[in-house]
Amino acid sequence: MKAEYIPPREDVIMQNEAPDDIYIIVSGEVEIIHTEMERERILGTLHTGDMFGEVGALISRPQSFTYRTKTLTQLLRLKTNTLMEAMQIKREDRQILKNFLQVGYYLGLWVIGLNAYGRFQF
Repeated sequence: MKAEYIPPREDVIMQNEAPDDIYIIVSGEVEIIHTEMERERILGTLHTGDMFGEVGALISRPQSFTYRTKTLTQLLRLKTNTLMEAMQIKREDRQILKNFLQVGYYLGLWVIGLNAYGRFQF
């Protein structure tokens, strides 16, 4: 796990990029942003102790949102491969976690108001 400081207004994860890392916020704030037709919409803000990137990384889906630092932010970065290697010990646990995250991924899209085509419903 690697700790790093990210200045304000830096994109940590870009929407639609291939998943690679999981992040935990040690200090600071990170905005969740959805971009459609070059228009950004801030969906919320993550704070100390929150985690992001885990769903896309663990179920191998493109990232649904951009995660951008709002303030100077300290993040712990965990490589997905490292986590997957640790999870190899019990394969059935890995499958349970992946299923849980996949359900959470779809529920998360529903909760923030995205329809089946990935577009916001107003």
